[in-house]
Amino acid sequence: MTPAEPPDPSDHQPPYPAPEPAPAPTPGSRGGRVAALGIVAVTGVTAPFLLVRCGHLDTAALFVGVPLVLAVIIALAPPAKSLHGLTFRVVTFGLLITSAFLHEGAACVLMAAPLVYGVGHLGAEIVRQARQYDERRRAALAVVPLLLLASLEGTAYRVDPVQTVTTERVVAMSPQQVEQRLQRGPDFSATRPFLLRFSGYPTPTAASGDGLAVGTRWTFTMAGGPIVTEVRSRDDRRIEFAVVSDQSKTQRWLSWQRAVIRLTPRADGDTAVTMELSFTRRLDPSWYFGPIEGAMVGAGLDHFADSLGLVDDA
Repeated sequence: MTPAEPPDPSDHQPPYPAPEPAPAPTPGSRGGRVAALGIVAVTGVTAPFLLVRCGHLDTAALFVGVPLVLAVIIALAPPAKSLHGLTFRVVTFGLLITSAFLHEGAACVLMAAPLVYGVGHLGAEIVRQARQYDERRRAALAVVPLLLLASLEGTAYRVDPVQTVTTERVVAMSPQQVEQRLQRGPDFSATRPFLLRFSGYPTPTAASGDGLAVGTRWTFTMAGGPIVTEVRSRDDRRIEFAVVSDQSKTQRWLSWQRAVIRLTPRADGDTAVTMELSFTRRLDPSWYFGPIEGAMVGAGLDHFADSLGLVDDA
């Protein structure tokens, strides 16, 4: 009788390796997180204050630099349950603090929030990957200096701050009839475009003036205060207005320069009315706020044309 073979230990092995026990929390982890949140809180409060003192509050230093620094501090701190969740909460905190300093309405917060959240989460993800993966992934850290360089826009340099928006209406009027309509002034009871209603962007509510002679002034009632314009030049086909003073809320985001209205008679008897509005953007970075401000001003210019009763001759 052959002796029984000893049991094979592999027959009793579990089908999958047993999970490794979770590492015990390091003593400094909780203290490190508290310290990091303390630094974030101090940065979130002092950064807007210092930028106000330096006159750089509307620059990329606020909208790119501050969220980037906050995100990197969070990412380098001992890990929490959710890095991106913590980033979201801290960036939200920073937005609230900034709003308190600026006393801004919904329009500015709405415009800046996607940029601030995006930079914050991007910075957190870059540092997270650099910490958790192999050395090749650490090349992602090269993006951080580039973002810091971008955050200098508005302080060390500016990119295309002067913008021009144009709209054109072909109306069933002669140039003389269009001039009569302009002399009558706008009626702002017309429904504002959806973009302006959705964002809460301020537009004129009333206008007062008398004629289109050179030197004539028109006053536009706005939230915060009036905008006063003056006719600087005029001929049969072109009228140019310049801004004399601006006390409106929009001066926080831009500085109005001039407006030009061109009247071009057409062979069919209609008139092409071209309105051109120039302004200097006060918010940076240009690649983000340039298109946004251009869209807002363009919608406002369309609303102004509607208020004058200049309806396209379809």
